Parts: sequence; C-alpha cells; structure tokens
Amino acid sequence: MRASHMAVLVTGLFIGLAAVQPTGARVVQLVVEQRTSFVGGTDWGKAGPYEMLRGTAYMEADPNNSHDAVIVDLENAPRNAKGLVEFSTQFMILKPVDMQRSNHKIFYAVNNRGNNLEGLLTATTASQVSGTDAGYAMTEGYVVVDAGWEGDVVPTPSKLVASLPRARNPNATPITGPMRYEYSDRAAGSFTTNLEGNAAFLSYEAADTNTSHATFTVADSEYGPKTLIPPSHWAFGSCPTGQASLVPTNIDLCYFDGFANTKIYELIYQAKNPIVMGLGFATTRDIASFLRNESRDDAGNPNPVGDHIRRAYAAGGSQTGGYLRDYIYLGFNEDEMGRKVFDGIIPWIAGTDRVFINVRFADPNTYSEQDRQHNYLQSSYPPFTYAVTTDPLSGIHDGIMHRPRTDPLVMWSAV
Repeated sequence: MRASHMAVLVTGLFIGLAAVQPTGARVVQLVVEQRTSFVGGTDWGKAGPYEMLRGTAYMEADPNNSHDAVIVDLENAPRNAKGLVEFSTQFMILKPVDMQRSNHKIFYAVNNRGNNLEGLLTATTASQVSGTDAGYAMTEGYVVVDAGWEGDVVPTPSKLVASLPRARNPNATPITGPMRYEYSDRAAGSFTTNLEGNAAFLSYEAADTNTSHATFTVADSEYGPKTLIPPSHWAFGSCPTGQASLVPTNIDLCYFDGFANTKIYELIYQAKNPIVMGLGFATTRDIASFLRNESRDDAGNPNPVGDHIRRAYAAGGSQTGGYLRDYIYLGFNEDEMGRKVFDGIIPWIAGTDRVFINVRFADPNTYSEQDRQHNYLQSSYPPFTYAVTTDPLSGIHDGIMHRPRTDPLVMWSAV
C-alpha cells in the first residue's frame, strides 16, 4: 500500500501536518541488537523457520499532546531539548525469516512482570514451544511481539524491562508522598525485606528514614486490630541476620524482632521519586503502531517486519489481563495519528481488575485478595464492565470500552 502513488501523497500530507501539530508519543529508534535463528531453524509449517530479534526501542512523549496528557506525572518528567520526555524498553520479535510467508498479523503477547510469554527468550528446542500459544501462533504465521512495560522490574536476561523516567518537582527537587506496603508472606524468623516486599522489583526510596515519622504495624488478619510496632524495634536498612547486621539504606526494612509467617505487617512511609509508570501503556501502543504502520524510524533503521502487517492482536493474562483492560479504558488503543492499534484483545483471568499503574507511586505487582490487600482498589473501583453501565453502588456511569471508533474487539475469558 505504501508503494502506491496515493500512499506517497497521503504520507506527504501526514508529514506536512506533523510539522505544525504537536508530536505524540512514538518510537524514535527501534534498534535490533541481536538476530538469531529460533530453536535451531525449526520449520513451523506454512510460515517456515522463524528468527528471534531482540533490541531496544527508544521513544519520546509530549506532555502537551492529547494522546499522552492522561499519563500521570508526565508533565513532571525530565525533558530533552525538544521539550519531550524520553523513555525506552527492551523488545522481542519472533518472525518468519521470509515475511512473505507470514499471515501478515501481529500477536502481541504482553508479558507478566517482565516474564516473557512461555519462556520464549530462553527456549532452545522446538519441544519447549510446540503445544504452547506461541507455538500455535507460529504455525499460523503470526509475528509474535513483546516488549517491557513495567518500570520497576529488576533486569535479568530472561525479562523484558522498560526504562521509565521518575517525576520531579518543577524546581528539580524530589517529589514525595505517602506509600503503603503490606507484607503477609514473610518467612518465619526472617528479619529483613526490601520495601516493596519482593527482590524482583524496585522499591520506592524512603524520603525520611526516621522511623518515628513512619508507621509499622502488625495484625493477625485483614479484619483484626493493628498493633503499632515501636519505632525502636525496626529500621530502614538491610539486616540478614538481625539487628547486629544492620546496614542502613532507604530501600529496605529491618525488623529487629523477626517476622512471623502468620501475621500481616503494614508499612506506611514517605516515599520519593515516583516512576512515571503510566508510560508503560505508551510502550505497548507505540511499538505495535510502529510495526504495523511505519517503514523506518527517525534514524533510518527499517521496520524489521517491513510493510507486511495488516492486523494486530494482543493478549494478556492475570496481571496483564488487567493491564489490557486499563489500556483500553484510558484510550491507548488509539495512536498519535488517531489510528486503531489492536483490532482485537484477549484478556484472561483478569476478573474486574485494572492494574492502576497510571497513578503516582504506582505498584503494578500488588492486588486485592480475600486474605490480604483489602484496601487495594484495582478490583473494587468502577468501571468493572466493558459496556458503559451505571454502577449501582457508586452511581458511576462508565465502561472499559467507551471509544467505539478505536476500541478493539474483546474476547474475554475468566478461566
């Protein structure tokens, strides 16, 4: 289509409009850093052998653009000389070596906490992939795509991680605010944890490490009374073997008396330097849009799938099922040119969740359950339904899908 004379004229029109309109979030450079034959060059039927591309996508967002203005704290992120916010992410593309043999469709498998779908990044044999969703997608000729979106994942070779900026005040001083963590899965007799509660994720730094200015409590159950743990019985720091091993930090907690595995602990403290986590939605939108619509990036690097993509679909389960629900709700299925990004989306085992990453001091890794995190709102705040309806308790009239022109088709599964 881009080769036609009409496409050349339309492209010229878009370039002219871009010169006078604000720039939206978009891929500036898509750098392929590694290209390898996938699982030994196995033939996947009509699509033939596949290759794995890994690299980094560099992006920019404009806080003044209507497509990006919804991102919380974007206006407080550092900007480059063009007045734009820079961010980047690792990506993976699994594509037929001969794109002419593809089915011209993207299957965007959104990773869960950086963990790529079904271990594709570490697969070495066809038997590890055949029989999986990705294996089926390849036999059908899909281009399988994934990219990091969560900005607090600790990088490892088997994860896809987004590098997102941290917000700051206009005078460049740190933004601070209250942060709450709950711990209900501590090992009996252990003394220390990072503030987030899981070493796989970054913690928000404590702005004030004076324990008298924070609150640390313990309870027997979610409904039980909370007992204050005296400030003299804990500290901000790491202490693998107890108080005598304490090394002060602003990202760890040391409980001198030791944790019990039958208790629920709650920490409330003043945190600083919030990640602009809502930019994660832009990584998904802009990478998918680039692969679907663009021929090359600003540096002249060609689109690695060429002009072969006609349709794009996304899927995510559990955490990323909720992520995709919020992605739709906040309008990210429309790119900066007003085009629909995904034609269809499949969220499964997401329930009524939305990840609520588009808030200050967002924590994508916690969620409300029967026995913990009762106060976490991702599954208890409307809208719950895809269709626009009136919630009978709050009176809120809303729905996940309220942009008919750019909303995708949704196949929803609760199993």
